[in-house]
Amino acid sequence: MEDMWKKRTERISWRDFRIMEGFWKKRQERNRQVTLPTIYEFFQDTGRMDSMKGLYKPDPTGKDILRDRANGKEEGVFLPGGEIISFQLSELNGEELEMDPNLVPRPHPYWDSDVAKWIEGASYALLHEPNPEVEKQIDKIVEAYEKLQGEDGYVNTYFTFVEPGKRFTNIHEKHELYCAGHMTEAAVAYYESTGKDRYLKLMCRYIDYIDRVIGPEEGKLHAYPGHQELELALVKLYEVTKEPRYLRLAEYFINERGKQPYYFDIECAREGRNPNQPTGKGFGLRDGMPQGPFAHFQAHLPVREQKDAAGHAVRLMYQCCAMADVAARTGDESLKKACRDLWDNVTLEKMYITGGVGAEAHGERFSFSYQLPNEQAYNETCAAIGLAMWAARMLQLENHRKYGDVLERALYNGIISGVSQDGKNFFYANHLECMPAVYEDRVERQTRMFPVRQGDFPVSCCPPNLARFTESITGYAMTQREDTLFLHLYLDMEGKISVRGQQVGLRVQTLYPDEGNVFLRVTPEEKEVRFTLALRIPQWCQGVKITICGEKISTQVAEDGYVYLDRSWKQGEELGLFLEMRPFLLEANPRVRMDCGKVSIQCGPFIYCLEEADNGTELFDICLDADTRLERLYDPELLGGTSCIVAKAKRRVREDWQGCLYRQAGSRYQDCDIRAIPYYLWSNRRIGEMVVWIRYR
Repeated sequence: MEDMWKKRTERISWRDFRIMEGFWKKRQERNRQVTLPTIYEFFQDTGRMDSMKGLYKPDPTGKDILRDRANGKEEGVFLPGGEIISFQLSELNGEELEMDPNLVPRPHPYWDSDVAKWIEGASYALLHEPNPEVEKQIDKIVEAYEKLQGEDGYVNTYFTFVEPGKRFTNIHEKHELYCAGHMTEAAVAYYESTGKDRYLKLMCRYIDYIDRVIGPEEGKLHAYPGHQELELALVKLYEVTKEPRYLRLAEYFINERGKQPYYFDIECAREGRNPNQPTGKGFGLRDGMPQGPFAHFQAHLPVREQKDAAGHAVRLMYQCCAMADVAARTGDESLKKACRDLWDNVTLEKMYITGGVGAEAHGERFSFSYQLPNEQAYNETCAAIGLAMWAARMLQLENHRKYGDVLERALYNGIISGVSQDGKNFFYANHLECMPAVYEDRVERQTRMFPVRQGDFPVSCCPPNLARFTESITGYAMTQREDTLFLHLYLDMEGKISVRGQQVGLRVQTLYPDEGNVFLRVTPEEKEVRFTLALRIPQWCQGVKITICGEKISTQVAEDGYVYLDRSWKQGEELGLFLEMRPFLLEANPRVRMDCGKVSIQCGPFIYCLEEADNGTELFDICLDADTRLERLYDPELLGGTSCIVAKAKRRVREDWQGCLYRQAGSRYQDCDIRAIPYYLWSNRRIGEMVVWIRYR
């Protein structure tokens, strides 16, 4: 196994490179100065940060949380000096409850994961920008978890205080192993950033306990997580500790999933629960999906038999990440094929043009092939992050542009759309079309579906997920296999790689994604070093030029979409990569019926949209045609400075329709000017109409 580890393609660690300037420098600064503190404050105010301290005391009657719908308040157990806790109770009705400041309601099953994602994001930031106050905050949380941890190693806030004695009795619903996964990732990140191992040791003790309780051996629970996440976290823990049991446990979870008899049926029978009892999601968890029992959890079939992406989108993305991780480390060809099969189904039939996945709000799930509604698109931010995580792992299995292109598509569109320009507000769902009247008319009541970013959500997975992803972005940019370095993302960054036994400094300078010019300076420790540099040429690129020390060289794009430069690199040599970046129109597969007769605008990695703030109302009636000339301009005053696309378009003459609802076809059209902005920037000015797909004639 160790030999395989040395030979496999590895991602260059987020620790080895840091962002220096440009697009991502601004985003990381805002993430550290605004987003991470905003999330911490919300988690502090709602009790998450103190939930593991034991302030909550359950009511002996078992009715410690009561919903009073008449006055919109909650009653509960009151303790002096308690924190405010908000719940999901009001979310479906779009209400905001004013909580009694002395109320200490119960921890939620997934709160440990929320705290862990914040710790992970803050830990990534600490490596490049030390912050003693943040480090102190994390240490206090770790200390509280140390006191919470049992002698056997078990540590979980909800099952310690709310349902003691019920651990591992409701694995498929209560996020117990999911929390363990995010806590493990946070512990690894904090250790790698600071060198402190208290949190890491704590989680190793917990994972050792899980390994003693769950597994293939007789007397153990033959279980697997209800919400996948622990699987990929175990691989990270294995990489740090080199303990093979952790990799074996991850592999077990993947291989056990979907076997019959279904473990979740066994669990429910043992606990006297109805596995099809309708939940807050509005469907029976066992038979609520057409793909089969427990398809919501991707447990309807063994993973190698899953060809059609089904069920909860975030769960599937994390599952596929773990499948790719394990396949890369074990050489399991059947698992690699399963990854490819699901990849093709997702990206060729179920992915939005923004890299969003999970079209259906009901169950936060994948719908049937080519079912990609725009106005009611769900596209949870976490799902787009999961897709990018999966894409990066597929690049470890095999190098191909299609993975890097999807990684970039999700990154610059469906992921960063999830946070506002000021860093304080967030999207849970990411629509591709907006008519405010639909939401004002209360047709859709879930606040997470509102077309305006909010301070946070009772279900708070997306904000800290965005924060941790932003801080670890350099870990997605490059992979290395022996003496070949692959550049998948073009970020303004600096760091070192190891080639042929010596350290090689790399400095990438670029204004990408606003411009397509990338400059890379190579600085070997010695005078020169021979290695291959592989550069991804994005599919959107309409022309490429490469120079070395200012001189143009002949290039050929390989079948996998990369240019390979095998040479001896001397100290201080600079490579120039010039990617032609012109706006163009895209159309969707005709099976995507809601986009038939429409086009969208792309320039570089950005998908563009029309917003009411620039183009007025009734955007759905704007038309482009084959003669439309698209011009890209940079506007330093627009939304903090961004490129926009301007063009001439047409609208139907409204005066002809006075007093008429229907009439014989033959509308007159008039010219109009339009301005499109990058999709990720929409809803940063005021609520209004928005469209990504524009009529085409």
